[in-house]
Amino acid sequence: MGNNDDFLLDQIKKSIQIATGCTEPVAIALNAAVARKNTPGNITGAAISMDEGLLKNALHVGIPGVQGRGIELCAALGFVAGNPDDGMDIFSHIAPSDEETARLLVPLITVSIKKDCTDLYIETTLTTDQGCTRVITYKNHDNIASVEHPPFSDFVQEENPDAARMRTFSLEDLREFADRVPIDKIRFLKDGVDVNRRIAAKGMEMGFGRSLSRLSKYTLWGDSLLPYVQELTGAASFARMSGVQMPVMIATGSGNQGITLFLTVAAAADKIKVGEEKLLRGLALALCVNLLAKSYLGTLAPLCACGVASGLGAAVGIVYLQDGTTAQMAGTVRSMIGGLTGMICDGAKEGCANKVAISATYAALSAMTAVSDFSISGDNGILSEDIRNVFENLEYLAKEGMKNTNEAILHIMGSGKN
Repeated sequence: MGNNDDFLLDQIKKSIQIATGCTEPVAIALNAAVARKNTPGNITGAAISMDEGLLKNALHVGIPGVQGRGIELCAALGFVAGNPDDGMDIFSHIAPSDEETARLLVPLITVSIKKDCTDLYIETTLTTDQGCTRVITYKNHDNIASVEHPPFSDFVQEENPDAARMRTFSLEDLREFADRVPIDKIRFLKDGVDVNRRIAAKGMEMGFGRSLSRLSKYTLWGDSLLPYVQELTGAASFARMSGVQMPVMIATGSGNQGITLFLTVAAAADKIKVGEEKLLRGLALALCVNLLAKSYLGTLAPLCACGVASGLGAAVGIVYLQDGTTAQMAGTVRSMIGGLTGMICDGAKEGCANKVAISATYAALSAMTAVSDFSISGDNGILSEDIRNVFENLEYLAKEGMKNTNEAILHIMGSGKN
């Protein structure tokens, strides 16, 4: 393997990991747990500041192991019962009794928005009767970038060199990597399929999962890929967003993106009947395409990344499972972005399961039409025949055209009109 192959494999490994619960509450609790570990004494107050996208996603989503919801409770649980060594799996050991203790701290916690912050950011300043500590999480949900005691220095936001390098790869480059990477080096990807299938099975016992099962019973689709992929991905996402205390293999900081990537490609492999090696190579390509899309969008965006990043990656992975050409992969990229770009991210909650199911279904549909040489034309809307231009246009739309989208969503979510 050359330097580029080593880089891509390293990026895949960095982008996936086990997490229990929605990753934004997890990130808040992890940040709080680090602050508590570094601040002895009785807690007298805590001020938490974060970017709009993270606040939006943590506001109303379920928290594993407890009944309550909310940012203050996430932080309080981190103070009371969080173990920083658990990382993104910090909620795996939370018990109902921890919620009772945590609620005593909620009145001491204030939450604010970090203005003019263009990337994922959490800042917790914890004060006790023995000291004060500021902890900053930056860019990635588990990246503790700073742990300081007063006097605090100015925190400098830095560019991500890995994202810049990721943009240099073409679809053909990524496809060639998937073809030649030694299979033993990507066998760990099977763990993502297995873990996410287990939470999907749990989700099939819940409301949305049970309703999705009717698709194969009472529609003309029968036992086909589209209802199957909807069931797997939608049920898994619903269970996760409801706060089920089960692990998920996340991708690029998101459990729903991990669910969309791993289960959509796995569902297609089941129906197309390809072997494990082909599945693993398809997953490696899908994860690389997801990383490419996120290098333009950033960690959190006002667009639903399950459509324009992980769904997009899954679609390319399904084309690969069918031995499709690079041109057909480019076609499914255009179809995905041309079809799903308008799907906004309006915070993490159970309704995300519907978006995951839609994204996964459209990924399968766009992949199947692409291998028949049909896709949305490059002269449509924000598209282009040049795939690099497609991603640049998507970035411009998300970062410039939608600058005030998160602010508007948070206004609605906080106004009581929803």
